[in-house]
Amino acid sequence: MLIEEGPFETRGALLHDDTVVELQIERPGNMSRVGRFYHGRVSKILPDMNIAFVDIGEKTDGFLQLNDLQTKSKSLSSTITEGERLLLQVIKDAKRDKGPQLGTRFALHGPNLIYRPLGKGLTLSKNIKTANSRSRIEKLLSGFAENAGITVRTSANKAADSLLFSEIKSLILEWEEIMAAKSTSEKPRPVGRSESPLIRILQTLFTGDNKVIVNNAAALNAAKSYLVHKLPGIEAEIELWERQESLFEAMGANAAIDQALQKRVLLKSGGNITLEPTEAAVIIDVNSASHTERDGIRSAALSVNLEAAAEICRQIQLRNYTGTIIIDFIQMNGKGDVAELSIFLQNQLEQDSVPSRMIGMTEIGLMQITRKRTRPQLSDIMSRSCPQCDAEGAVPNDITILADLYRELRDIIRFSPGASLHIRSGTELALRLEGQKAMLERELARPISISIDKALSESEYQIL
Repeated sequence: MLIEEGPFETRGALLHDDTVVELQIERPGNMSRVGRFYHGRVSKILPDMNIAFVDIGEKTDGFLQLNDLQTKSKSLSSTITEGERLLLQVIKDAKRDKGPQLGTRFALHGPNLIYRPLGKGLTLSKNIKTANSRSRIEKLLSGFAENAGITVRTSANKAADSLLFSEIKSLILEWEEIMAAKSTSEKPRPVGRSESPLIRILQTLFTGDNKVIVNNAAALNAAKSYLVHKLPGIEAEIELWERQESLFEAMGANAAIDQALQKRVLLKSGGNITLEPTEAAVIIDVNSASHTERDGIRSAALSVNLEAAAEICRQIQLRNYTGTIIIDFIQMNGKGDVAELSIFLQNQLEQDSVPSRMIGMTEIGLMQITRKRTRPQLSDIMSRSCPQCDAEGAVPNDITILADLYRELRDIIRFSPGASLHIRSGTELALRLEGQKAMLERELARPISISIDKALSESEYQIL
């Protein structure tokens, strides 16, 4: 697990067998709030729609639907009242002009366990298949599940008993802290532990047995402090990256980000896949290109489809595509080909930490998948609509440009410690840089000069 911290964004990457399988980018002003707890006040109820708006102490009210309440009632207005104060958790982030979706089906997530304080019983991932593993985990956790609900993730299969015990105790303590904070809260506000971009990434990607590599001493100390608090008594392997080459560049994470922003991905066989997100669904097309040879007993079409299925699942995770996903695989005529592809695709999806469901092949030969929405898509975080192409294209947004520029400046200093820093840019970017100049000089520990070059576009820059 890699963490690269910076003043504009913190980036996380999860590697498996030296391949980047998941990315997460968190920015201080645009962090996901999914899972956060709020002490809210019901400001308005719409009985006909079974929706309530809730003041959570921020600019935009959250909203609450009947199905998201821990209740058997069929009417929202008979369950809550205007002015009532409630402890609520964010289910989905705000989107455009819609506030965050809230609920009372509380869940606290750890690396291997999900603790539901208002639930009951122990549920093990279906991917924990051996009787010995299931028996071991049930024996360890069943006592904690008598008065609460506990869901055991697939990763717990490899976790030591001491890690799981430490984790459940930490989740219970976190819930007690949330309840204590709620009892002393007089106004709508967030309750519970505060989060930084680095902590949010650790919460999402760390599974307890990862080796964690961070890019600076401050991130190292913060990661150690968080894991000591989250998993007391467990020695996590955390390492400081000390090589000159940047962490994400050396480990292939920069290349993975660049690829995840492209429409087309090449396959080793010579085929390719194209990925096109739309308002209604993500459309993925598999193309065999020049690949026509059989792979052993498999047809050429099935061979390419299996390769594509593995890469599609990886790209779905990297790009964080959610909602309905439609895949147009190459047509197969071999007996049992569709069944073999479906089983393989299902196994690939089960490696994803985000819940998904394979609906199956439609009558017209399209594979349909749904994936739960958690964080925003990678492209939504890093890009904005292109103003010169009728909003059909995308260009890096302001924070992406500033973050990339900062990393370039940091690398120049690393390779040339005595180098002076002068930035030439378009007018709009120069003005933004002037506003960030003091912070950049503090972070980089050297003076920076900025000048305007009207020959450059508003987002272009040169470092001299």
